[in-house]
Amino acid sequence: MNQLLERVAAFAARRHWIVIIAWVLILGGVLGASRAFGGTYVNNYTVSGSDSALGLDRLNSEFPQQGGYSGQIVFHARHGTVASDQSAVNQATANVAKLPHVIKTVSPFASGSTGAVSKDGTIAYSSVSWKVNPDSLETSYLNQLNTAVKPATQAGLQVAYGAGAGQIGQKTSDTTSEAIGLGCALLLLVFMFGSLITAAIPLISAVFSVGAGLSLLGLIASVVQFPTTAPTIATLLGLGVAVDYGLFLVSRHREQLDTGMDVITSAKQAAGTSGAAIVVAGSTVVVSILGLYLVGVSFVGSLGLAAALVVAVTMIAALTMVPALMGLVKGNVRSLPDRIRARRAGISGAQQARQTSAETQERHERSAFARWGRMVSAHPWPWGLTSVLILVVLAIPLFSITLGQPDNGTNPTSQSNRVAYDLIKQGFGVGVNGPLAVVVKVPKESSSDTQSLLSGMTKNVTAASGVASVGPAAVNSSGNTAVFNVIPTTRPQSGSTTALVDRLRADVLPKSHVTTYVTGTTAGADDFTKRITSRMIYLILAVVAIAFILLTVAFRSVVIAAKAAVLNLLSIGAAYGVIVAIFQWGWGASLVGIPTTLPIPAYVPMLVFCIVFGLSMDYEVFLLSRIHEAWVTTRDPHRAVAIGIGSTARVITTAAAIMVVVFASFVLSTDPTVKMLSIGMAFAVLIDASLVRMVLVPAIMSVLGRHAWWMPRWLEPIVPHLQLEGSTAAAAAPPPEPAATRR
Repeated sequence: MNQLLERVAAFAARRHWIVIIAWVLILGGVLGASRAFGGTYVNNYTVSGSDSALGLDRLNSEFPQQGGYSGQIVFHARHGTVASDQSAVNQATANVAKLPHVIKTVSPFASGSTGAVSKDGTIAYSSVSWKVNPDSLETSYLNQLNTAVKPATQAGLQVAYGAGAGQIGQKTSDTTSEAIGLGCALLLLVFMFGSLITAAIPLISAVFSVGAGLSLLGLIASVVQFPTTAPTIATLLGLGVAVDYGLFLVSRHREQLDTGMDVITSAKQAAGTSGAAIVVAGSTVVVSILGLYLVGVSFVGSLGLAAALVVAVTMIAALTMVPALMGLVKGNVRSLPDRIRARRAGISGAQQARQTSAETQERHERSAFARWGRMVSAHPWPWGLTSVLILVVLAIPLFSITLGQPDNGTNPTSQSNRVAYDLIKQGFGVGVNGPLAVVVKVPKESSSDTQSLLSGMTKNVTAASGVASVGPAAVNSSGNTAVFNVIPTTRPQSGSTTALVDRLRADVLPKSHVTTYVTGTTAGADDFTKRITSRMIYLILAVVAIAFILLTVAFRSVVIAAKAAVLNLLSIGAAYGVIVAIFQWGWGASLVGIPTTLPIPAYVPMLVFCIVFGLSMDYEVFLLSRIHEAWVTTRDPHRAVAIGIGSTARVITTAAAIMVVVFASFVLSTDPTVKMLSIGMAFAVLIDASLVRMVLVPAIMSVLGRHAWWMPRWLEPIVPHLQLEGSTAAAAAPPPEPAATRR
């Protein structure tokens, strides 16, 4: 693999214009194709084979008038009553019924038994069902809906869209977050490299690769269903890793130029060492995220596919476009002060670099970071135990985590679906925001027997704890399927509502001795959470096992791989604790734009685990590969730690800072789930790059000493050899005698 990477980089550096133009054509081509043939993004929380999914399938096949995707149009009279404008409401409802994809609408005044007008007469709502998920409907459809309800708004009524109707045309833009993230990344890169030209290389590669990846994602969305948050999560992750991969390559390249190496040779060697590390780290990220398919829920798996796709494109760009840009800028990648000094001395940059190469080689071992590494490795137990204690304390909130699906009551008060939620709560009770639908498979009996069955069933459900009301049952024309609504006393995201769903399925409905299903958005969310929770342990074990294998191959050490797995679990646990403290406990929630506490969506911990576990491999590979390089050369574990930290800490710190600001910039999103991912991932990377990489890793490596690189003899011939950061010459050189006295 190393030789292939070297050949690709050498070609890209020599024929840089060919590669750059190819990337321009690729970006333009997939962008144009995505706009012409791309699909849409839809949130589909349906869990195949679950009780709610089976009930919905039964309705759609046997009773389509009662199936589809539901929504509410809420009417509010600020003065007087809604009944005063009954004709306007009826006209608005009739107009909505004529819109494309609408199955049916029910006016609040259709009959006296609808229960869709509040007791004080100030609030009413129409029920609407669509053939397609309202999430997939664009802004143009929202404009049609606004036009349809104009009779009501012109009459002076306030109109808001609730449940599924509130999702129509609600597409968010990540432009502000992207601009802030890239702007901060540019400042950090300029600060590190002291050169705007050098800083621009990772950013240009990031823009091209993420743009191409998102366009490709849009094309695939025409045949694969992706959630609405998929582009945001892919952008969030893609920008972070793209800048980091470019940074790792450029920093290695410039370090080699500073020793007098020519541009082509340096680009080639950077790809063969740092590039190989990128392949290992990036592959770990991709495999970890694709592990989300183990959950068995298409929603979660497709989120992983979207992120993995963009990460894969960023890897390809790092290994091709970055070397091309290196070849384009040539020696200008070196810092501006160095180039100015060379110009004043009347010598070339390469001559100057050769003159100062000895100083460059020793700089890492004498740096402040190297001194820090020696200090930690000299007293590993106090530093290591203190770090573990901090991580454990941060993880404490994790043990009170409540998994569930946030309802519209957690959205910003400016959004229509939040307005509708509050009006429904005010006029009818909070449970109307999350009705349950009980679908009954009616036996072949007489109509009187069917009515007796349904009467007894609704009576049992009405008497159940946690039920506010039960609607009349409707039977299809074939007489084989019936459905009735159940209104809980609690809000959709409440644990009491989840308990009611379980109680209906396990205790109440079985009393009637017929096949029943509890379905609807609230029941579907409950099934979604349970499926993910039941599969989470398998995902964790699979991702840890895969990462263990990859790191064993990369470093030929089972100890290093085991250490990395344990430390990653600690840092991710701390990130989980922070998420729970902010969003579930409400500590500082208002600072990130969350008006109320909310449960943690079940797929958030899974996404954070897979993404952060993969990303932490980046820093593990780049730090440990340099420590391994020093170990091969010196055979002194303490000195190897100091050299490894001294040569990578500045790069890893900058890379982590870039990742943190990119992730944190997405806290501006209005989606609470994106905010959770943003904060959780930013904090996890911060902890991983500081506490774990700068304290725990050197402490543990010092304690382990030469045993850190242990590999069972029987594994030696099985595990393939993979050269990462350490040069082939260093790896092949005979080991010197241990420097027992040097620290």
